[in-house]
Amino acid sequence: MRLTDQQKRMLDGELGEPVQTAMEMLKALGDIYGAEELIPIKSAHCAGLSLKSHGIAGMEWVEDMARKGARVVVPTTMNVIGVDRSRDLGLPPEWVEPQLRIQRGYEAMGCYGTSSCVPYYYSFLPRFGEHIAWAESSAVVFTNSVIGARDNREGGPSAWAAAVTGFTPCYGLHLDENRKGDVLFKVTAKLNGIADYGALGNYVGKMIGERIPVFDGFQAPSTEELVYFGAALASAGGVAMFHAVGITPEAPDVETAFGGRKYEVIELGEKELEKGYENLNCGKSRQVDLVALGCPHCSLKQVRQIAQLLDGRKVHDGVTLWVHTNAAVKGMAQQLGYAQTIEAAGGVLTQDLCVVLSAPELLGFKTLATHSPKMAFYAPGGNGMDVWYGDEKRCINAAITGIWE
Repeated sequence: MRLTDQQKRMLDGELGEPVQTAMEMLKALGDIYGAEELIPIKSAHCAGLSLKSHGIAGMEWVEDMARKGARVVVPTTMNVIGVDRSRDLGLPPEWVEPQLRIQRGYEAMGCYGTSSCVPYYYSFLPRFGEHIAWAESSAVVFTNSVIGARDNREGGPSAWAAAVTGFTPCYGLHLDENRKGDVLFKVTAKLNGIADYGALGNYVGKMIGERIPVFDGFQAPSTEELVYFGAALASAGGVAMFHAVGITPEAPDVETAFGGRKYEVIELGEKELEKGYENLNCGKSRQVDLVALGCPHCSLKQVRQIAQLLDGRKVHDGVTLWVHTNAAVKGMAQQLGYAQTIEAAGGVLTQDLCVVLSAPELLGFKTLATHSPKMAFYAPGGNGMDVWYGDEKRCINAAITGIWE
């Protein structure tokens, strides 16, 4: 891989040990994937910041890099962590304190301490065609597909390395020829709401692996539906990009989406949608003790819808309701009264965290209800919880009654 004189100085350690460490990572990554050069990026998003991901060794590494002067050189946001910095959710100190040290370490390097998987909801919005280095699978698939930025499915370390140097290897989805579709899915199922989109995304993700799917037949999906659809594709499979004909910017028509490639055609009807729901439901007892919404983090629109469903009602004794979002959306929800409605009903509007990367199992929760295909996919293995998956109305009813109907 060709390096500029500036990049060689970075690799030789002339700009300090953290920059040298970062450049060693990027050079190794570029050599593995056959990149010819490093290209400048406009922004980065660091993921894997939960104590579950970092561990104590990772925490100490972050603090060491910060002490040695590591600083990001492009706008860099942070993914969800494992605690809510605004309140005590009852998690044990041995979980909370190391998690906060990880957070503070990244903030010391100049990262925005926003802790969310949806930084594009609060002004950190890449432009079409921009090269970025974002980790977090749902953020990657959204920025590539819906916005049209150029990003590979980065890991936390490679996103950090790109943030510290300002460069990333030019391979994969940074190259136009690698952004064309592989399989055409003709959607005949009637999709209504994020749970339907999530279930269908799960079905396709398990089937397609890392290939790029093209979907024809979507009927004006909302931003939130596209967010949860992409999250399902990326969690059940290795998808980093999809096209929706007439909706996403690189697929005005089927021919453009495939760029002249031959492709197979697969129909997605009601049977496939039902199978996606089956994949995500593994509940045994219908008694629910945790209802968690917002993975990826809820938009302001979603918070309002949840508040409307809860208005004048009360969460059942023995059930905990967490509504996950980021600090920016939470602040707006407080100003508009949505947060107060949720909490008056006995729910909690959290910031910074989500169930997947927190530790609700340490609080004794056993059975989760959620509208999130990503949470439903990861919680059984990552948190040891049984899961019921469905739309917001069904989840809120479970929070009110304690039963998954």
